[in-house]
Amino acid sequence: MNKAWLIVSKKEMTKIWQNGKFVPVTIVQIHPQEIIRFKTEEKDGYLAAVVWVDKKELKKDRWQKTQYSKTIEFRNIDENFVNEYKTWTNMDINLLEGVKMVNIQGISKGKGFQWVMKRFHAKWGPKTHGSKFHRQIWSLWNRKPRRVQKGHPHAGRMWGEQITLKNIKIIDKINNKDEQLLLLKWSIPGSYNWFIKLFA
Repeated sequence: MNKAWLIVSKKEMTKIWQNGKFVPVTIVQIHPQEIIRFKTEEKDGYLAAVVWVDKKELKKDRWQKTQYSKTIEFRNIDENFVNEYKTWTNMDINLLEGVKMVNIQGISKGKGFQWVMKRFHAKWGPKTHGSKFHRQIWSLWNRKPRRVQKGHPHAGRMWGEQITLKNIKIIDKINNKDEQLLLLKWSIPGSYNWFIKLFA
């Protein structure tokens, strides 16, 4: 079982000087969060912990309940985790004390419907002498069967899929009063301010 789970938001990429080399890093921010409830197999059909991010306080004098702008589930839990969770004081950067590697899970940037030039890095055709194959797909390399075989590069939807990266190295941790930041080596999936699951 994982030692800790956190929800982070992706900020920007930069590079730092380390051991005589420039190392590319991604900055992620840890938001205030906590587990609001557990899902059980008896009631929901599976085990999961529901974590809120960015809680919105409403006016209690008007009998308004608390709303959560973002809730994310963590499903890789077991029954013993419920008792272990009671020992956690806060879900913040302190849970990563002594942790050097983390796993990341997020949604990659969706690039929409793209042609083979961008999707599969197909080469350009001749650009002069009356050529009409500048961005056309070339030979489909099959006479029989007389159809396009499965798996052949064609236009289609690009990215926007769930990606999991394992053993991402933590370069540095920044714990201020205003914000908590992590510097992760290399790039991670997602766009600016997208929420990403972090497993430690």
